[in-house]
Amino acid sequence: MKESATAAQNPTIIKMVDQALTVLDTLRMSRESLGVNEIAKMCGINPSTTFRILKTLEVNGWAFQCSDRRYIVGEKIGFVIEKNNLYLALKEVSSFVMNRYTEKYNQAMNLTVREGARCYILQQSRTKNLVDYIPALYSDLPFYACAGGKILLSELPINLVDEIISSCEMIPLTKNTITDTEEFWHELRTVAKQGYAFDDKESAENGSCIAVPIRDCEGNIIAALSFSGFVGVSDKTKLLEYVPALKEASAEISHMLYTCWGR
Repeated sequence: MKESATAAQNPTIIKMVDQALTVLDTLRMSRESLGVNEIAKMCGINPSTTFRILKTLEVNGWAFQCSDRRYIVGEKIGFVIEKNNLYLALKEVSSFVMNRYTEKYNQAMNLTVREGARCYILQQSRTKNLVDYIPALYSDLPFYACAGGKILLSELPINLVDEIISSCEMIPLTKNTITDTEEFWHELRTVAKQGYAFDDKESAENGSCIAVPIRDCEGNIIAALSFSGFVGVSDKTKLLEYVPALKEASAEISHMLYTCWGR
């Protein structure tokens, strides 16, 4: 077996530490989530020991267990070097929080992420209403005309935002869509200062939403969380009553995602 062979070659190796590192390395090299028995077989470690190692790694942020009980690397490795792992874990943990807040406030929610100049809905929660006026899951959103896009760009380096803006045409979707570069820069500075962003009938006629950032354990924005699908809001400031709830939900998602917080 892999771990005993390694230990046999060097008697100064601590067996359990060697086993834990073998498990971690197996997770790191895998392109998909793995079950306990799969990991045990790949590492040559018995399943009960593998389970205890995985739980220890999970508690300390080195492994992450998905809702199907399979494992990927955690935030201390995978979320930094592999964005797919971050988004998989983010999609998992946000679902539970978003469904609770949607049920409590009877308002649909979107979680938006960015890849290059592309913003899209990674996760969403819908109400029990017959119709929710929100785009479908995984829909691309125009970064300049949605609250989530503004959040995601608001704290990026200036040169990167310039690249993103110049990479696409800011086409007017409604009469309220911001298409002027200087005006959009002013909007981003306002969003960065106040910590929330509006879509005030900018992406769809008569539709509005409000978003706040979701941050990693170092304070960087990794996603935007919004209450979406408001129809017929005459004064966008009325949506400010949702900011405390959004911030609570955002903090809860971050805490669930980054277990190293509070240690």
